Formats: sequence, structure tokens, C-alpha cells
Amino acid sequence: MGINGSFDQVCFICGGKIISNARENAYVKCSVCGHEMLKEKNKQQFIINDILSEEKVKKIDLLEKFKRSVIANCSKAHDFLLDVGASSGKFLFNNKKMFHNHAGIEITPECIRFSRDVLRLNIMTDVAAITSPISVATFWHSLEHMPADDIKKILCHVRSLSFDNTRIVISVPNNFSLQYRLFGEGYAFYDLQNHIHQFSADSLNRLMENSGFDKVQIFRSSVYNIFGYLQGFMNKCNSTHNYFYYRKKRMQVFDKSKKRLLFLDIYNYALAVLFLMPAILLSLYDSLFPGNGGVITACYRKKKN
Repeated sequence: MGINGSFDQVCFICGGKIISNARENAYVKCSVCGHEMLKEKNKQQFIINDILSEEKVKKIDLLEKFKRSVIANCSKAHDFLLDVGASSGKFLFNNKKMFHNHAGIEITPECIRFSRDVLRLNIMTDVAAITSPISVATFWHSLEHMPADDIKKILCHVRSLSFDNTRIVISVPNNFSLQYRLFGEGYAFYDLQNHIHQFSADSLNRLMENSGFDKVQIFRSSVYNIFGYLQGFMNKCNSTHNYFYYRKKRMQVFDKSKKRLLFLDIYNYALAVLFLMPAILLSLYDSLFPGNGGVITACYRKKKN
């Protein structure tokens, strides 16, 4: 970090020169790998990104099916599953049976209490508490929330517990995506309050290579793409960013009357119907160009010495 909490003049991933981001003012950008970072110093925020309900956790939606398919495809060993940024524990709860043991890393107090007391999951607050050899470690949209020093620390510890069959799965928003270029700050995965980083495919690969991992596979997700385009179009027609998503996932409290919320809900459902077909068509276009997807989901393994 630089003076007064501002970022240094070089990228923490590749050492490239940091330049202003022409698209908007909140982030600066690496001129080499394209990685974006908030200009001002920020810390991980406590965030509840799931409804803390056992009934909701047990409901397997399309996104959970995608995550399960990725794990099934990647896993070479089934001893220990580690989920970094476990949130409500939904992913861990629905996939722990594939492994002999499990653990999650989470810092939000409400999520920790729910996943421990209700779901009976093994949840830690510090990765240093993990000592078992890792079969699969997952980072489902958690890496972009972490300060650079924490990212390095966690990946270093994960590598120390990795072996030849260990697989690391990372999913992060893609700042090189067509969605980001089209919608800018209306991009569905643009979360200024919570995202310290915005990764490119190049910056993610360089980060993992520097941390001792090789890329194994990239996964395409029509679920992420369709949602991203749909929410992006809807954001163009809403004064509240990601209104539809926040109402469904984060239980965000809006300072509006119930009558007003009902109107906005109906309005947004109508928008969803209107923009569904364009979202599907653009998602199909993205499927032809893996680097265009709104989200990067990739699998890595430990480098061989």
C-alpha cells in the first residue's frame, strides 16, 4: 500500500505500472495484466450474500448445479473439501458428502453462527487453522473481496497443504467481459462497496502462477452469463443497482413502503421477461468466446517441482 492508503504504483500481481481507469474513477488498472483495484484502501466487509434459512440452503438451483458439476469434474481426490468464503455454508452443506471431511473459512458473524449452529458445518475464521491436506479448495466469488496481503497469505497456505491431486477452483467477475464493456457500472458483478479487486483472466492466471499453481481448465457458465446480461439490462432501467438480485439474495432492506416495494417487484419481473431473450442470445454469443463471459471460473493444480 502507498501513502495515505492509496495503492502503490505497481501491480501486486505482475509488477506492471498502475494507470487510471478511463471507464470510471473508483478503480485503477494495471497496464500489463489488466487487473483493477480500488483506489482507496479498503478492508473486507461483513456481507450476507445468502438467505440464512435451512430450507433455502437445501434448495438446489441452477447455480448450485453448475458448482457441483465443476467440483465433480475437477476432483481427483475426495478426502478434504475447503471452501474459502463460505457465506451461509450452502455450497459446503450440499457438497460435503462427496468428501470425507470439510471446512469453510468465513468472517461474517451471522453466517458463522448459522452455518455452525444450524447446518453443523466446520467453519473457521482463519485459514491458518486448516492443517489437513486439501483435496479441493474453492473460492466462489470470495477472492475479489480480499486485500492483496490476505490473498497471498491464503494461497500460500493452501499451496502448503496441496499435493499432486489437489485442485483449486476459483470463480470471480471478469473485467474483460462483454458485459462489463456494455454496462460499465451497471455490470451485474460490479460491487463497489465490497469488491476490492476486479480480475481479468490474465491477472487471475498470473496470480495463481506466482502462487505456485498451473491452470487446468476453464469452465463456461450459461447460468452466470444469462443472469449477468439480464441484471445488466435491468440495471439500466432501475435507480437501485442490482435491485432484483438484492431482493432475492441479500435481503437488502430498502427505505420504501410495502406498496412501493410491490410496485418495484412487479416492474422488475416485467423487465426480466422483456430482457430474457436478449440475455440468452448474448450468452450464446459469449459461449463462442470463453474470455467474454461475465464470470471467470477456472481450476488450478499445484505446480510440479
